[in-house]
Amino acid sequence: MKLRGRFTLALALAALVPIAIAAVVTRQVIVSSSRDDYESLRRSTFDAMTREVGHAETDMFKVTRALASPDNPFIANLAHEVAKSGNHLSPQVADSFYDRRDLERNAVALDELTIIGPDSGGVPNGVLVGHSRGSPKPEIRRLANLTNGARAYFAYHTLWDDRGGKTEALLVESTALSVDRSAPELSLAFMADRRIDDDLLEIVRRTDLIDARVVLAKDNRVILPPHSPEQWASLAKEEPLRIPLPDADDKAVAFIEIAVGDRNLQGVLEQTTLVSAVLALVAFGGVVLIGLLVARRTARDLEKLVEGSLAAARGDLDHRVPVRSQDEIGAVASAFNFMMEDLRTSKERLVIAERIAAWQEIARRLAHEIKNPLTPIQMAMDTLRKSWRKQHPSFTEILEESTTTVLQEADRLKHIVTEFSDFARMPKPEFGRVDVNDLVRGSLSLYQGAVPVEAKLAESLPTIDADKNQLNQVLLNLVENARDAISQRVDPTTGHIAVSTKLGEAADRVMLTVEDNGPGVPTELKDKVFAPYFTTKHSKGGTGLGLAIVHRIVSDHGGRITISDARGGGARFTIEIPLRNGTALLASRI
Repeated sequence: MKLRGRFTLALALAALVPIAIAAVVTRQVIVSSSRDDYESLRRSTFDAMTREVGHAETDMFKVTRALASPDNPFIANLAHEVAKSGNHLSPQVADSFYDRRDLERNAVALDELTIIGPDSGGVPNGVLVGHSRGSPKPEIRRLANLTNGARAYFAYHTLWDDRGGKTEALLVESTALSVDRSAPELSLAFMADRRIDDDLLEIVRRTDLIDARVVLAKDNRVILPPHSPEQWASLAKEEPLRIPLPDADDKAVAFIEIAVGDRNLQGVLEQTTLVSAVLALVAFGGVVLIGLLVARRTARDLEKLVEGSLAAARGDLDHRVPVRSQDEIGAVASAFNFMMEDLRTSKERLVIAERIAAWQEIARRLAHEIKNPLTPIQMAMDTLRKSWRKQHPSFTEILEESTTTVLQEADRLKHIVTEFSDFARMPKPEFGRVDVNDLVRGSLSLYQGAVPVEAKLAESLPTIDADKNQLNQVLLNLVENARDAISQRVDPTTGHIAVSTKLGEAADRVMLTVEDNGPGVPTELKDKVFAPYFTTKHSKGGTGLGLAIVHRIVSDHGGRITISDARGGGARFTIEIPLRNGTALLASRI
């Protein structure tokens, strides 16, 4: 991945973390706030329903106390009739009180009022007013004695209507004793009933988020259904709130169940998550876009620096990198330009120094090469001169020998001067499209049967820009060197030369390799073999220009040549030539 991609990715990941944290925190805040509102709504609803139940109990208690008061004319008349009749009301009198009871019941909004007399006259706790008149109802007096009118309670039992019909209903009841101060033994027991219906539940059914119902404690049977069964199912996702309705013995006879909706908390969470995700994606996209723009600008400046480095590698020290900003990249670009200026100045000085040193070395080597043939020439002429003066009898033979030596050494001097002149006047390459495999086949055909050369040529090798004649000279020089190397083996017949071609790993160059199994090149001499006039074959008349010419041709083609040890011993020369002239080999390695 390029720097631009890595920078953008790193910036995006760095921004993604706070974006994700912000989204999670926002979601949690909303969840917490919604949950707090939900819990607050549940508490307020529970408190409202509890107060309403308390109001129902209090109202019932007040009504019963008012009815049972000895100051109530209705009670005073009833007590008088009971005392007069000996705890046995005639049907006519009872009916009259029943009618008056209806009026009183309507006045105080009671569903049923039952009054029982004392246990006397053979009618124990008989009903004086209410349904089943005359029937004993000892439980009413027990309840009146139990509660003593101190509180109301709830019950689920039968209600009678005026036509004798009955129905099961949940009631709020209250019992009380009415004691006549003049006849305490004739105390009356009261039981007042009021039906519990949907009106009690309406206090909490104010919104679509709350519904309520009443269930029996013994079997969870619904006796007052919710406003909407379908809505109840959706609201009762959490355990409904339960308010017990106690009977006279403080045991729950029924429960009010309240279902409070969570204001579609799940939908809020989903919407919050969606909005957070969209905002996170938008923020992430913005960060990525900014990162791309910054990375593009940074990468563009770095690419200019890379181009400058490649130009420096090609030797173009006049190349300059544009300085687009005053930041760190701009500082690097300015430093690079200063470096290129210093390198150009240093190179000019170095070129002059190297040129002087090279000519000094060439002059020294040339003087050495010329001095070698001059010594035998001088000695031959001195011998000839002395023989002439002494009139040596073998002067003719001495003359022949001396002139032969002079002519041989003169030819040697001529050869040295010619090679030096050829090296100095080496022409620039004339580039054309060259098939390296065809070049190798043509060059090695000259050694068929004379030298053990093996060709290993790569298939589908692309053509290159090169001077065919100069590359042919390079290959012949290397093969000749290899031929001299294998001749130094103990058994020259086991010598072997291999010439191979292949496409470079970067697919931008052709590689030509010549290796042998000769004695190889000592490590300390590997850095000197391409220097002009360096040779290890003085005895064979070598001038040391062969590999120097090879190096010069390869360099003129924009390539490079290296020397290394072959696997089985010997030397390996590897030449790399770019496919296109002017392409820096370094570019494919970056």
